[in-house]
Amino acid sequence: MSLEKGKIVDFDMKKQLKYIEPLGKGGTGKALLFKDEITDVLFAVKKYETEDENHRKEYFERFVNEIKILYKITHPNIVRVYNCYLYPEKQVGYLQMEYVKGEKISEYFPLPWDKDWDIIFKDIISAFDYLEKNNILHRDIRPENILIDENQNVKIIDFGFGKILKSENEEEKNSIVLNWPVTQMPEDIVLYHQYDHATEIYFVGKLLEHLLKNDDRFENFKYNSIVAKMIQVEREKRYKSFSEIMSEISGFIFDEDYFTPEEKQTYQDFSNVLYSHIVKFARNIERKNIEDVTQALQKVLRDNMLEEYIQSNNDFISSFINVGFTYKTAIDIKRTVVENFYKMFVSMSEDKKQIILDNIYTKLSNVKIEDDNELPF
Repeated sequence: MSLEKGKIVDFDMKKQLKYIEPLGKGGTGKALLFKDEITDVLFAVKKYETEDENHRKEYFERFVNEIKILYKITHPNIVRVYNCYLYPEKQVGYLQMEYVKGEKISEYFPLPWDKDWDIIFKDIISAFDYLEKNNILHRDIRPENILIDENQNVKIIDFGFGKILKSENEEEKNSIVLNWPVTQMPEDIVLYHQYDHATEIYFVGKLLEHLLKNDDRFENFKYNSIVAKMIQVEREKRYKSFSEIMSEISGFIFDEDYFTPEEKQTYQDFSNVLYSHIVKFARNIERKNIEDVTQALQKVLRDNMLEEYIQSNNDFISSFINVGFTYKTAIDIKRTVVENFYKMFVSMSEDKKQIILDNIYTKLSNVKIEDDNELPF
């Protein structure tokens, strides 16, 4: 069959999943656990099917909206969606998602060490900072929707009442407020009947405050002052954005040895090799994101799996740089230096990864830039 641009192609092969067990039931449907026996991967499949005939159309539209939101999201602390199956004529739908084996955050007690909560807190803020940057409101902040998996990873779930804003500054007037019950609403809702990311900060903070104060081991929780500012009823006294909170968290990092001596040495060995093999840039460098750098380094290691030294300095440097550059061609970059860095990097939390990238690009900013204006392109 010949393909033409714009042609609609039907994939008729049926996808078969093996049913394992039920996961839970709510007012608009249920979730079941399935297994793809070809890949041996477990999936949670959420079925929308409301028993409320008066709101069947409204709830189905909300389910479709949740799908639209989840398809825009790629973040390690937010549940991932893989596929959807819609039957509009029956107003029934299925959402195939990442299976999170864990428990809701309110049941994550006791902890083996107090520092876990520092990491969990940062992961939660990172997830909501990502949503904010993508103009998405969750609007249903409750323990059941923040899970901790068996590897202590945070997973934000259930965007059934989420909202995609059209712009960064848009507010949701008269928004549905389904967030975990609190004794006092913020003035955003009481006085102005509005809901935006600053409002969401309040509800995330109230949930965290409730969880932390229920266990006296968390009196020394590192970010108590941040949580206290998140839950200010008066809007002007609260953080304006999750990005502002992320910046504040980064400020705390410099008050302690956030990286171990071994991590620092691994970083320095790697960054020195990278820096020393670049001669000049054609123009100002453009930063790559964490995912792109990780995938590029993975490919470099795979392509040099049987070698003692990296065979292409160009491929190695291109893992971080996507502008023109001149480099040293000597084949003297040890594969073990790259491999040690890669293993350390992929095992770290998102904020540690970002700090490492920030340091690498700060270092590379010292490489000289020489534009060749005589070239036509």
